Amino acid sequence: MKRWICSILCLSMVAGLASIEAKASKETGTNEGEIKIMSAQAPVTETATVETPKTEVPLPSLPAFIGNYTVRDENAFQTALNVADKTWTITGYVGNRSATTIYIPGKINGIKVTTLADKVFEGCPYLKHVVFMTDVEIQGSSLFFLGQQGSGISYAAARPEIWGKANGKVAAFAAGAGLVFHPLDGSTQVSSKKAAGLTNATINWSAVNGATSYHVYRKSGKGQYALRSSISAGLSFTDTGLKAGTTYKYKVTPVFATSDGEAIEGYASKEISVAMVPAKLKGVRAKGVRGGVQVRWKRNKNVSGYQVFMKVHVKGFKTKFNRVKTIKKNKITGYRYKMAVRGMKYSYKVRSFKKIKGKKIFGPYVTVSAKAK
Repeated sequence: MKRWICSILCLSMVAGLASIEAKASKETGTNEGEIKIMSAQAPVTETATVETPKTEVPLPSLPAFIGNYTVRDENAFQTALNVADKTWTITGYVGNRSATTIYIPGKINGIKVTTLADKVFEGCPYLKHVVFMTDVEIQGSSLFFLGQQGSGISYAAARPEIWGKANGKVAAFAAGAGLVFHPLDGSTQVSSKKAAGLTNATINWSAVNGATSYHVYRKSGKGQYALRSSISAGLSFTDTGLKAGTTYKYKVTPVFATSDGEAIEGYASKEISVAMVPAKLKGVRAKGVRGGVQVRWKRNKNVSGYQVFMKVHVKGFKTKFNRVKTIKKNKITGYRYKMAVRGMKYSYKVRSFKKIKGKKIFGPYVTVSAKAK
């Protein structure tokens, strides 16, 4: 009996030892029957140094450089209306960002521009010239492209030359920003002379200091101004092929040459109107004579004749002018009304005309008055 109990105890001990060994093998990751020899010194592990790659910061997209490029379009700007004085503030630029020269218009849609907001041209990296056609208030100090760096490429900030009114707000801005400033000017005098045939007209203007040439613009009727001629020498231009009876308007602008090959246009002269009709009669006068009123004028050798209109002033009544005489010879330079009432006032309108291809082209009226004697 005792021997049987001892046998059972021995078998239990052997089973327990086997279970403990299996558990230890599982925890240490060794296979059954594997002998693992551990050295007294822990193994040395070599650590390699790994450099973290640099992250490239992508550059903002820049427009392609296309050479000298000028933007002169009022639709290239975004605006906000100043309610108090009904003027524009330019708040943004939506034109070609590759522009090297940009003109700031004096008016947009007929409304005056008075202010230019900050950062308007920050997206124009190649800007070399900004031309202000009116003097405006400039807000902020970051109006232009500030430059950028990245990917081993560096773009310098834009520092355009400024063109505008001498001693104005724009000039003060340029001085404060350390930018080159050029004063803009325009011809102070402009005149015209039309040929006797009423098909040619000559425009004359005064010189502008520093101008290398001049642009002559013309429009007729309700049309738009268009460049008629570019004059590189002299201060006059003769326009030919004009239509008799038509009125043309002209203005002249000086052009300045820059060191980088661009042309900057200055301020326009005052507008001058040229009507292709006979000139206004000179020396028109009226005086009362015995039994009537005498009207006289100076002869114009370049016309075909004259027309005389008359009205009598009657107290309490509104009277009109009526044509009383058409003179078909330019040598006859007077008209006498012989049936006037003594002491009554008479008014006369006199004009010349030139006959071209069977059509009478009339000059402007000259009005005079006198009392009959």
